[in-house]
Amino acid sequence: MSLNLFKKEFPYRNFVQISIAFILTTILVRVYEYIFIASKLFVNNSFRFELAGIVYDIWTCLIIITLILIPYYLLSLLSRKVSNIFFHILNVVFLVMYMALIVVYSERNTPFDHEFFTRSAKESWLTSKQMMTSGFTLYLPFIFYISFYFIANSFLKKRLNISRLFSIVFISISIIATLFIKFANPSELSFNQNASYYLTCNKFSFWVYDSYTYFSNKGKFDAGNLSGKQLADEIDFYQANHPFEFTDKEYPLMHKSSNKDPLGSFFNLGETPPNIVILVVEGLSKDFSGDNAYATSFTPFLDSLSHKSLAWDNFLSTAPGTFAAHPAISGSLPYGKRGFSAMNIMPDHLSLIKILKSNGYHTRFMIGFNPDFDNMGGYIRLQGTDMILSHYSSKYKEMGIGSEGWSMGYPDDALFSRSFEVMDSLKQTPYLNIYHTATTHMPYLFEQKPLYDKYFDTKLKTLKVTGAMRHTLKDCKTVLVTYMFADDCLRKFFADYAKRPDYKNTIFFITGDHHIGSFPSTCSVDDYHVPLIVYSPMLKAPKKFYSVNSHNNLTPTIISLLSSNYKLPNIPNEVHWMADVMDTFAGFRNQQSMAFMSWNRDIEDYIYQDFMLSGNKLYKLTPDLQQVPVENDTMKQHITRLLNNYKLINSFVCNNNKIYPAAKLNLLDNRKLLFDFNDTAEHKIYLFSSDTIVMPQFKIPKNYKYMYVEISSNVKLLTPGLEDQPSFSMSLIEDNLKDKDFLYWSQRDITMMSKKDFQEHEWNAVSTNDMFTLDDYKDKKNMVFELAIYTQKQPLNLQYNHLHVKIYGVN
Repeated sequence: MSLNLFKKEFPYRNFVQISIAFILTTILVRVYEYIFIASKLFVNNSFRFELAGIVYDIWTCLIIITLILIPYYLLSLLSRKVSNIFFHILNVVFLVMYMALIVVYSERNTPFDHEFFTRSAKESWLTSKQMMTSGFTLYLPFIFYISFYFIANSFLKKRLNISRLFSIVFISISIIATLFIKFANPSELSFNQNASYYLTCNKFSFWVYDSYTYFSNKGKFDAGNLSGKQLADEIDFYQANHPFEFTDKEYPLMHKSSNKDPLGSFFNLGETPPNIVILVVEGLSKDFSGDNAYATSFTPFLDSLSHKSLAWDNFLSTAPGTFAAHPAISGSLPYGKRGFSAMNIMPDHLSLIKILKSNGYHTRFMIGFNPDFDNMGGYIRLQGTDMILSHYSSKYKEMGIGSEGWSMGYPDDALFSRSFEVMDSLKQTPYLNIYHTATTHMPYLFEQKPLYDKYFDTKLKTLKVTGAMRHTLKDCKTVLVTYMFADDCLRKFFADYAKRPDYKNTIFFITGDHHIGSFPSTCSVDDYHVPLIVYSPMLKAPKKFYSVNSHNNLTPTIISLLSSNYKLPNIPNEVHWMADVMDTFAGFRNQQSMAFMSWNRDIEDYIYQDFMLSGNKLYKLTPDLQQVPVENDTMKQHITRLLNNYKLINSFVCNNNKIYPAAKLNLLDNRKLLFDFNDTAEHKIYLFSSDTIVMPQFKIPKNYKYMYVEISSNVKLLTPGLEDQPSFSMSLIEDNLKDKDFLYWSQRDITMMSKKDFQEHEWNAVSTNDMFTLDDYKDKKNMVFELAIYTQKQPLNLQYNHLHVKIYGVN
C-alpha cells in the first residue's frame, strides 16, 4: 500500500500554477511600494531601483517554492487537495509577513531587520499593535493582495496549460536559485545610497539575511570573550586613537578634563554662574528646520532665533531614537548593549546633572509625557535630579488618543506653561532645566491641529519645490504640521521667558533628540542630523558654524564654560566623556571620531575625519553633511578597526562597571543603608490581580533628600506575554489606612532587567536600581515605599526566588 503511494505522479500542474500566482502577487506588491514609499524618498530614479528589485522578488519566491517542494509532494501522496491548501496557507502567511514588513518600511523609511530579536517581545508587540490599530486603511493592501493572489490562481488554473517540460524547467530554475541563495540579496556596495539599496531589496529576504548575519556574529564583540592580553591590546589601541590624556587602564575611558573653553569668549558673562536650559525637541531634524533645509524649513521661529545665536548646522545625535539622547546630551556616555538607559544596572558615571548639582545648581527635568519612556526617567532619577515634572493640574488638557489607544501626553504649550509654574514655586538659582517635548511624537494629535493643517496647505502653495519634493511634503503633512505648532510654542516660550528676571542670565541650548523616523532621510549620516542653537541675551554676536559636533560634545563644553569662568568647588579633574569640547571652527571639518547606535541597537556607523563607514561601505562627508561613496581601502580598514575596537571597549566598560570609579562620585559617599530585605524562598504567583506585593512596606524617613533602591532576584516567566509582560513596580505611596494615594511609581519590565538575553520558561538573574526625589513629598505624613510585581491585562504566572532589596537614604 505504501509503495503504491510513492508511485503517484507529482502534481506538477497545480504546484507550478500556484507558484506562478504567488510570484505575480509578490511582484505586484512593488506597485504599492513605489506609490507609497519610493515616491516620497529622496532617491533619484527610484522607479529604476524598484524595477531592479523585481529580480530579487522573483529570486526570493523561487527559494520559498523550493523549500515547499518536498513537503508539498509528501502531502500530495495523501491528498492533492490537502497539499494545495497547505501551499496556499504558506503563501498567504508569507504575503501577510511581506506586507507587514512593507508597512513598517513605509512608517520608518528603513526596512525592518534583526531589531525584532534585539527588542523585547513586549516592545515588538506594542509596535505591531500600534500599526494594526492605526485604521482600516492599513488593512486594504493586505485584503487587495491576498484577493489578487486567489484570483490569479483561479485564472491560471482555467487558462494556463502547463506542460511537464515547462514544470521541469521551472522547478529546476527554483532549485538553482536556492543553490545560489547567497546572491538573493543585492550587494550593498553597488549602491550610492542606503535608501536605493533598501528599495531594491526584497524586504522579506533582507530581514531573513540580516537576522541570519546577526545570529552568526552574536557575541563577536563581547569583551568577556577576550583574553587578558587581547583586552589590554584593545584598551591600548583605543587610548592611542582618541585625543585625550588618558589616566587609567582599568577604566579605559577616563582622561583628564579639558582646560579649553570654546564658548566663553562669545558671551558677556555676568558675575554669577548662568542658568542652563537644554531644550530637547522630539524628532527635530535638520531636513526641515534651519537654513538650507533639504525639504525647506517648517520652523520659522527657530530659524530666526538661529540668526541671533551660535548655530551649528552640522550637528549630530548619537542614534536615530530617543533611547540614546539624554545619556549622550547630559552624560557623554557609551551605549551599553541596547542603549545606556536600557541597561538593567547602569554603571557608575558622571553627568552634567551630577556635576552642576554638586556646584550649587538646582536641577530639573521638564517633560509632558511618561518620563519612563525608553527609561529616560530611570536615567534622570539616578543623576539625583532635584525635580522631575510629572504632575499637571486639570486646567491642562492632554493631547488626543490615537487609534492605537494612547496619548503622547501634554502638548508643548502646556509643558512650557507648567514649567514656569514650577520655576515660580522653586526659586532656586542657578538652575539646570532640561526639557523634552512631546507634541512632535506619534500619534501627532493636538487640539489646534485643524488650524495648523490649513497653515500647512497655505504654505505648501507658496513653496518653490520640485514635484517629487511636493509629493514628499504632502505625504509627511501629519508630521510637519506638528513642527509648525511646536515652533509657535517655542516662540511663545521665549517671549514669556524674556519677561522673567532670570532670563538675562540664562543660556539656552536647543537641539533635537534624533532625526525623526517618519520623515525620509537623504543618506546614512542624515539619520542623525539635528540642529544645535545656543542662544542667550548675554551673547555678544551671532555666528554660524559648519564644523561637525554631536550630543556627546555638549556636557564637556558646558562644564568647561562654567569651570573656566567661575570658581566652582567641585569640578572633576578626570572624566569619561566620549567626546571633547565643541569645535568652533567656522568652516566645514570633522574632528569627531565616534560610533553611532542604529534602530536595531547595533553599533554600525562610524565617522572619522571627513569619512563615514556605514553598512561596510565608505563615504566622504560633504560640507552640507551629505555623503558620497569613495574607494579608499586603507581608510576603510582603519575606520573598521576603530569601529570594532569601540564595540569591545563599550562592552567591557558597561558590562563590568568600568566607566568611572564609584569612590570618585560625591553622591555615593552620602548613602546610608536603611532597609535590607532578603527573601530566599521560592514563590509561585498565578493571580488575576494586577499588583502582587512582594515585600513589607517600608516607611520612608523624612530626613533624606533621595531614596536609592537596588533590587535583584531570580525569575522564571511561566506564561510569557506579548503585550503586557510583568514588571517590578516601585511606588511611593501615602498610606492613610483607609486608602492608598500613589504619589509616584516606576516600572521596569522584568525581561529588561536581565544582564544577558532573557530566556523564557527558564530561571533568569534579574536586577535593577532606581532613585527617587523625596523633596516633593515633605508634607506627606505617612509615606511608604512598596515593591510589587505588576501586570495590566493578563494573569501573573511566574516564579521567583532570592529576592533581595536594599534601600538607601541619600542627602
